Amino acid sequence: MDISKVTPFKQTCQRGYRAPGLRIAFTRRAATTLQTHFNMAKLITVFGATGSQGGSVANALLEDQDFKVRAVTRNASSDKAKALQEKGAEVVVASLDDPSTLEPALQGAHGVFVVTNYFEHLDQEREVKQGKAVADAARAAGVLHVVFSGLENVQKIAGFPCPHFDAKGQIEEYMTSLELPVTVVRYPFYYENYLNVLKPQKQEDGTYVLGVPMEGAAMDSVSVADMGPAVREIFKNWAEWVRRTVGFTADKLTIQQYADILSKHLAPKVFKATDMTADAFGQLGFPGADDLGNMFKFIRLYSPDRSLDLTRQLHPAAKTFDTWVGENKDVLQNALD
Repeated sequence: MDISKVTPFKQTCQRGYRAPGLRIAFTRRAATTLQTHFNMAKLITVFGATGSQGGSVANALLEDQDFKVRAVTRNASSDKAKALQEKGAEVVVASLDDPSTLEPALQGAHGVFVVTNYFEHLDQEREVKQGKAVADAARAAGVLHVVFSGLENVQKIAGFPCPHFDAKGQIEEYMTSLELPVTVVRYPFYYENYLNVLKPQKQEDGTYVLGVPMEGAAMDSVSVADMGPAVREIFKNWAEWVRRTVGFTADKLTIQQYADILSKHLAPKVFKATDMTADAFGQLGFPGADDLGNMFKFIRLYSPDRSLDLTRQLHPAAKTFDTWVGENKDVLQNALD
C-alpha cells in the first residue's frame, strides 16, 4: 500500500491496511489493535544519534511522550551516548558498515531516521553501500516510516561530480526503488559551520573573511539544532509526509548579508564575503575541497529547492541567521578569539 494515500483512521479501518509483507483483514479486534498502535508511544530508531543531525532529532523526540528513542552509535560509552541514555533513550551499538547489526537495531521500530556521513571517509561507494544496507534492513524489519537525510544527485542534474551529494541522491533512488515508506529531508548549509569547518578567517587588516565561495548568489541555511523538532513533526504526522521530499531552510542570504549580520552582533569585529570562486575553492588541496567547491557551484547555478514555508510549517520557531547569531554571540566570540 502507498502509505502516502493513508486516509483518516476510521476510513483506513474500513478499507484495510497493508504494511510491508503483511495484510490485515479489519475485524473489530484488528481495528482495535491498530488503534492501540497509533495511540502508544512509537519507537524511533535514530542513526547518527551522537552527531549533529541525529543528535538534534533524538533529543527532540525524547522531549515528546509520543515517542521512544533507540539511539544507534558505534560507541555506547561516549559522553553523548551516555547523555542520551540519561534522558531515556535506549542506546544500542550498530555500524552502517556491518549489515548484520542493522536489522536488530530496527526490530520493533515504527520509524527510523537515517543519516550517512561521506566526510567521515571521503568514499562515495562506501556511503552508498551503507545507505543501501540500512534501506534493506528497514524493509526486512517492516519499518513503517523511514526519514532519510538526502541530497540531490548533482552528477545527474548538473553533469559534474559532487560525491557527498551524489551518494545521498543514489541512496534516495534506491529507497524509492524498494518502495520504502520514506520521507526525504534535505538540509542546507548549517549556521553552525561558522563555528568550525568554515570559521571566518582573520586577515592582516583585522577583518574576518567568510570563506564561502558563492560569487554573489544567495544561499539557504539553517541551524541544524533547530531541525530536530521539524523531523519530529514529520514522524508525528507520518501519513501526511511519507513519500515526500522536504528541503529545509530558515534563511536565504548572500554571503555579504551573512557577514553584515555577524558584524552587527560581534562589533567591533568586521566581516566580509570572500571574493574566491567555487572553482578556486575546489583547488585548495585539502581533502574534500573539490567536492565542496562543486557543491557551492551547484547551489549557485541550480538553487536547489529548499522551502521556508514547509520548514516553518514543521517548526515555526526555526531561527533566522540574525536571531541565531544574537543568541550565540559568546560562542562565536570564543570560536574567533
